[in-house]
Amino acid sequence: MGLDSVEILVRVEEYFGISIQAREAERILTVQEFADCVFTKVTVNPTQKCKSQMLFYKLRTYFADNQGFSKERIRPDSKIKDLIAGDLKTAWTELEKYLKLGLPTLSDLDINPTKEKEIKIFGVKVWARKSPVKIGTIGDLVNWTLAKNYDTLIDPKRLFDKADVEKVIIGIISDSMAIPVDEIKLEHRISYDLGVD
Repeated sequence: MGLDSVEILVRVEEYFGISIQAREAERILTVQEFADCVFTKVTVNPTQKCKSQMLFYKLRTYFADNQGFSKERIRPDSKIKDLIAGDLKTAWTELEKYLKLGLPTLSDLDINPTKEKEIKIFGVKVWARKSPVKIGTIGDLVNWTLAKNYDTLIDPKRLFDKADVEKVIIGIISDSMAIPVDEIKLEHRISYDLGVD
């Protein structure tokens, strides 16, 4: 395990008040395996309110009241780009103010979809631009927002379900490695896909 991995492991242990043994940590390859390991060590309380559901209803109210859509049209599988009328940057700022939460950072391709998806030097790809957030769904936005704001929204002593643990793991990896939450998937290998040493 490298320094980045140890830092993330320590932050997770401290956040949840748990201990992960070295031999357990060595077997963790993916974000999902990390969440699975943590989940075996925490207590969930499904009598608590589901944070995903509460945030979805708040988003639905925003889009109905501020973007003019009927609540019935706004579902978890609704595309973000289909629910924002007008300037995306302005709507994103207004949505952050309404929620009083940080949202995933818009990418260059969200603002200017005509930009090249890859940066090339002498015809060789050297960097790929971050995928546009607006192609995600409202369900994705709920998950990304919870992960980005895990430290204020998810109390480790009042976990609703395994999804709460997954969002915290994604949030801690994002904070530690400066990777946007919308770029971290549960199936990603921590070392290979995310570049954590």
